[in-house]
Amino acid sequence: MSWRRLTPAFLSLLLLFGVLHFSYSAASSKKLSIDFALFHQKMSGKYGDTRVELSQQWERMLLGLADLDELEKLKRVNQFFQNNVRFKSDQALWGVSDYWATPLETLGKGFGDCEDYAIAKYISLRFAGIDDAKLRLIYVRARIGGPHSTVFEPHMVLGYYADPMAEPLILDNLINTVALASERTDLSPVFSFNSAGLWAGHLSANQAASSPTARLSRWRDVLERMQQDGIGF
Repeated sequence: MSWRRLTPAFLSLLLLFGVLHFSYSAASSKKLSIDFALFHQKMSGKYGDTRVELSQQWERMLLGLADLDELEKLKRVNQFFQNNVRFKSDQALWGVSDYWATPLETLGKGFGDCEDYAIAKYISLRFAGIDDAKLRLIYVRARIGGPHSTVFEPHMVLGYYADPMAEPLILDNLINTVALASERTDLSPVFSFNSAGLWAGHLSANQAASSPTARLSRWRDVLERMQQDGIGF
C-alpha cells in the first residue's frame, strides 16, 4: 500500500460499526476550540503548578500561529512537542500495553509514545485553523534497523495534505523535521483517520494487530476525554 492511496483518490470508506462511528463529524472547516482557563486549571489540579508553565507555553505558541502560513504552523507545532515531550512506552508510563493520552496528559507527564505525539500535534494544528480534511493520523508499519531490515513495528504519524491529491507531509516523533512521505521509505501506511472518519486500504492478515476496529475505539475514547479538558470539536 502506497502513500498515494491514503489520499481521497483511493478507495476510502467510513466504517459504520457503532464503536467506530464518530459523533464528532461536524463540518471540517469548523475551528477547534480550547478553553485554556479550564485546561490550565485541570493541569494544576492533576499535575501541579510547575506543569501549568508548560501548558501556558503551549497556549502562547498556539496563539502566535494565527498569521503564519500552514507550512510554518506545521514546523512550529512539530518542534514544540519534539522539544517538550520525551518518548516513553505506555507500559512504562501507564502500566498498560496501549494507552492513548490526551494533550493534557502528555504535557502533564512530559512523556508520551507515538500516538500521543500525533494526537497532540493534530489538536494543535486544528486549533491553529488547519482544516480537518487536511490532517490525518496515519497508522504505519515502521522498518526498524535500516533500509534492508525485514523487522517492522506498528507506529503512528500525523499527515498533512495541502490538497486532496497532494503527497502528504509527515510529522513524526522519530525525526525532528517535517518531511514528504516519499522521503520516509521506512514507513508503510496501513490506514488513516481524523475526527470525521476512517480511510482504509486493503489490510493483510499480518496487519490484524493494527486493525482499525481496535485502534479507533481508543480514538473515540480519547476524543471524549479531551472534551472534558476543554477541547471542543
